[in-house]
Amino acid sequence: DLEKKFFLENGYLIKKNILSQNLSFRKISKKFKGELDELFKSKNIKNLGGYKSGNLNIYPGKFGIDILSILNDYSFKNYFNFLKNDNIENYKIIFGGNLNLPNSKYQFFHTDGTWNPRMIVINIATSDIDLNNGPLELIEKSHLTNTNYHNFFLKNLLEKKKKIKLKFGEILIREHRLWHRGTKNKSKKIR
Repeated sequence: DLEKKFFLENGYLIKKNILSQNLSFRKISKKFKGELDELFKSKNIKNLGGYKSGNLNIYPGKFGIDILSILNDYSFKNYFNFLKNDNIENYKIIFGGNLNLPNSKYQFFHTDGTWNPRMIVINIATSDIDLNNGPLELIEKSHLTNTNYHNFFLKNLLEKKKKIKLKFGEILIREHRLWHRGTKNKSKKIR
């Protein structure tokens, strides 16, 4: 299958039109965004790590569990098992996310953790992500070799980088070993 081949070779895959029309997902996303907007208005947010750079790690709580339940209704487990030639039950599911604030800074390129244990990251767009509001930028195929930052920097300085645009409800599935970074949110809204 072409999707599986693309994922194995490039380290990521975008699944389109999965959740965009799901009414439950729309309601959850709207409520989640509302809570994040309230948090953003709070003065306490300035004390959180990552505030100055404009990229905050967030824990979605009940929203993550609800979204996973909706994914299960779409047989996502079967698709994951097909894509990975593995069983999703062999993975520990951890919920998280990234809140990209207006005028955020470019992150340094990084991977999400050490080489082992292997992880698969599933990013679900709860809003449209375009070139203006800080899309994820990645380097295709960079997951294939275990490289430290110094060697990565020298080797990949001139590598082609790809900014990932997602429509609401689209899903980015990626290897945690794939080198990536958050980019600047030039809009006036949190993403």
